[in-house]
Amino acid sequence: MTRSGIVAHVMRRTAPGPRGGLLGNLPDVAQGRMFELLHHMWRAHGDISCARVGTRLLYLVVHPDHIQHVLVTRRENYTKAMHRARPLIGDGLPASNGELWARQRKLLTPRFQVGALPQFAPPLRGAMERLLARWQAAAARGDELDLADEMIALTLDAILGSLLGERLDDEEARLRGAIRDAVDFVAASGQLFRVPLSWPTQRNRHFLAALAVIDEFVSRAIDAHRARPGDDPDLLTFLLRHVGDGQDTPEVRRLIRDESVSLLLGGHESTAQALTWLLYCLDLHPEARARVMSEVDAFGDALPVVSDRLRFPFLAAAAQEALRLYPPFWAFPRHVVADDELGGYLVPAGATVMLCPYLTHRHPALWDQAERFQPERFLGGVAQGRARASYLPFGYGPRTCIGNHMATTEIVLATAALLRRFEVERVHHAPAVAEFSTTLRPRGGVRVQLRARQDASARST
Repeated sequence: MTRSGIVAHVMRRTAPGPRGGLLGNLPDVAQGRMFELLHHMWRAHGDISCARVGTRLLYLVVHPDHIQHVLVTRRENYTKAMHRARPLIGDGLPASNGELWARQRKLLTPRFQVGALPQFAPPLRGAMERLLARWQAAAARGDELDLADEMIALTLDAILGSLLGERLDDEEARLRGAIRDAVDFVAASGQLFRVPLSWPTQRNRHFLAALAVIDEFVSRAIDAHRARPGDDPDLLTFLLRHVGDGQDTPEVRRLIRDESVSLLLGGHESTAQALTWLLYCLDLHPEARARVMSEVDAFGDALPVVSDRLRFPFLAAAAQEALRLYPPFWAFPRHVVADDELGGYLVPAGATVMLCPYLTHRHPALWDQAERFQPERFLGGVAQGRARASYLPFGYGPRTCIGNHMATTEIVLATAALLRRFEVERVHHAPAVAEFSTTLRPRGGVRVQLRARQDASARST
């Protein structure tokens, strides 16, 4: 933060907000209370507010008009230069900027448009079949399962198949553990002020060990794909052919590694959390669940495929409503390149602007009965007449997550397949508590028991 920015804050030219003490609100952030700070800023100071965090200024932007300004109108002034996952994903699409981002986005977008979804069908079908087989055995034994872990296993299996065109039975548990450790590292609130990775702290050593597992896995996958001929449709083959015009140089290899890790992470963690929250919401709301089951049972015993996604309109609406209440990407920052004005207030260069879909999605001026689970509001798509930037579970504007269509399709098809075959009942009926990590997770998971439905075949046809 420039000295002029701090002076402007002291002179109250910035947006209103908590003043804090000598360190401002640094203790809140360092002690993992980022959401509590943002929630207080919104409740106490409105749709645009500003807090000092040490020597930095942190803006919170909640209203769609201001979100539009940051993510669309003046997007070149609000960059991802401070992306906290950069130690993990490097220059992958979610963290890149400028010409590199534009080049990557142009390359990858066609692979994730609606018309390209059938390419993901075989890996998703295989992942669902394997999960259903495991659940059949677990139901017969009367096992308790953690729903969040099960959904991560499903979505990781699916994205590994899409990325590599193959399964990794022997390595999957080790890779999943490394991914979770690495994600937990970048999720830690204190990492907003991360010490250099060269410092031998316990947290750094743990992260670097996880990173080594991920890098080794990706490096071996790249070598194996380069060594085999053929016209495989998987994403890694596509990257090898098109990133850097197919050259095999250290720089191109690094970019392929970064994109592969970005796809691996973005393709499973957020989708898994969305699936978990949807199943949780349906368990809490029997009437909505009954409408979903009516659609699911009318479809029949066959595993739904991509072309069937439109046959579950209420389920799709329920998925959108769960994403509204529990957006996996609950908040994300932007770095201010040059001084700007927002809502009549100065936003100094060097400040961080935090957008918080979790709060925007629960704004009472934007959503009727904002805290209630009401899938009906999404029948026919996002409610008509609503401010465009009021709903952003996958971001908004040119940098909207390219995997949004794949994710929503996977959520609908997987939920339909699971609920057709099993009753999923929570073991503990206390409400789940949201954990505001990199993604929005249910703290401690969601413990469930399964019961095979007597009126539905468990076979996959």
